[in-house]
Formats: sequence, structure tokens, C-alpha cells
Amino acid sequence: MRNRFTVTISDVYGARHYSFNQLAKRFVWWSLAIVLLLILAGGFTLAWYADKIKRLDAQYHFALSHGSERLVAAQRHYDQVLEEKARLELEMTQAQQRLESVGQTLQNIEEVLLSQDPLAVLPEASFEERLANLQLNALERTLMLSAIPNGSAVKTFQGFSSYFGKRENPVTGDVMNHSGIDYRASTGEDVIATADGIVSFSAFSQETGFGNLVAITHANGFKTRYGHLDSRAVKVGEYVYKGQKVGTVGSTGRSTGPHLHYEVMFLSHRLDPKPFHDWSVENYMAVFQEVKLVPWESFVQAASLQAKRVEKQLLPQELASMASSEN
Repeated sequence: MRNRFTVTISDVYGARHYSFNQLAKRFVWWSLAIVLLLILAGGFTLAWYADKIKRLDAQYHFALSHGSERLVAAQRHYDQVLEEKARLELEMTQAQQRLESVGQTLQNIEEVLLSQDPLAVLPEASFEERLANLQLNALERTLMLSAIPNGSAVKTFQGFSSYFGKRENPVTGDVMNHSGIDYRASTGEDVIATADGIVSFSAFSQETGFGNLVAITHANGFKTRYGHLDSRAVKVGEYVYKGQKVGTVGSTGRSTGPHLHYEVMFLSHRLDPKPFHDWSVENYMAVFQEVKLVPWESFVQAASLQAKRVEKQLLPQELASMASSEN
């Protein structure tokens, strides 16, 4: 009986008795132990895999999150690059348009200023050569227009009331030669010098009938006179510049009302002041055709020579300035 054991199972139908020997008993216990170990090992294995899966899932979500951020950053950088590219293309287009505009402007200026045959080949030269010739030619014309009378003799031009030549004298009624032009203006308006020069007369002129009179001697044998002034702003011997105030409009002397009597003379020959009034950079060539008593060619040559001398004097200064800026 020692090598046997009995198992009793009771239910509603009664009790059943099963008898086993000791070897079977050991087999059952070892089987139960093995099953228990397998269950425990399976539980640990499942727990390890669950933790592994959890960590892998966390790594996946971490990588996915950072990958999305990098993708967004890369997309943002790409968009910025596209914007920068568009901006540079726009700036390049605008620069090209400005360059074309400068070229067109240079060509237009050449058409206005460089219409003579000696300069007609400039468009075939380089941009720098064209610009240098244009600057030289502009300097020549600036020298001419500062030294020889041109433009309006009143600061605010309102037209003319009388022209050069034969006319009926408004005071005596006789037909006489009018030696200048009369500017329509109100008393007190500024009268300005039409070129650089030295004041050779500034006083009340009884004998000429021009009342308060200012005369300016200019370069190259030119002289201008400003009559019937209400007041004089310059004295004899004073150097005046083109555009400088020399007096105000009035009605002194033999005059029927406020106006400016203006005369232009060359070597004591009275010239029609109207072409000189119309003379400007934009209307540069007309006076050479309209006024025949003046040796314009020699004046142009003299101005060209003077411009070249000025250019030679300025060139070392420009080179020194460029060298200092580079340093």
C-alpha cells in the first residue's frame, strides 16, 4: 500500500476513488512543475516581448516625430531658397532693366548733345568711352553756357512785351530801332544775370533813358544790359554768376510801365537777345544758325580745349580718390 495512493473525487452522484502507485504520483508532480515552469517562462517571455515592442514603438514614434520636424524644417528651408531665388531673379531683372534704361538714356542724351558729325561714331564705342566723351562734351557746353549770355533775364518768365528791331516808341510814338527785348514782369520781380561776368555799370542812366541800369561784361567780347530797374543789387567791379540777382523789375527812366529792357552786345554790336533767351542745353545748336555775327566755331574750340584742361586736372584727383577708397 506504501507505493500506492488514492484520489477521491466527489460530486452529486457520489464519490469515486482512483488508486495510483508512487511512480505515477511523481510523474504527476513533475508534470505539474514543468507546466508551471513553462507558464512562468512564457509569462516572462511575453513580458519581455511586450516591453521590447513598447520600446520599439516609442523609438518609432520618436523617430517619426523628429523625422517630421526635419521634413518640415527641410521644406521651410526649401521654400526660403525658392523665395531667395525669386528675389535674386527679380533684382537681376530690375538691374538689367536699369542698365537698359541707362543705355537708352545715354543714347538719348547723345542724340541731344552729340548731334555733330565728329561724335556720330560714339554709339559704336564702349559704354565707358561713350560716357567719357559725353561728360567731356557736357563740360564744354556747360562752359559755353556759363560764359556767354543765355536763358531768361527774369527769374519768373511771363513772356515778352516788345521785341528787337523796328517798332513804334511807346513814349514818343516815333518809329525807332529797339535795341533789345522787353520782358513782361511786375515791379519788384528778380532780374538775374544771364552769364558769368563783371559788373561794368550800375547807376541811374539819365542819358540812355533806361533809368536804373546794370551792365555786365562777359567773356569772349559779350556784354548785357538790364534797364528800367526798380533797384540795383550789384556794384561796379563785382563778379557775378549766371542766375545771380542783379536787381528788380521797375519802371524808371523813360518807361510807360514796369518791365525789363534787356540787351545783348558782341564787340559793341547789338544782337537780337531772343535767340540767346532760347539758348539752352536742350536747344544748343539753334543759336549758331540764327546769330551770324559771332565766330561760334572758335568759341567752341576754345571751350573744348578748356574742358580737356579741366579733365586733365581732375583726372589725378579722381585716381587718388579711387586709390584711397580701395585702401
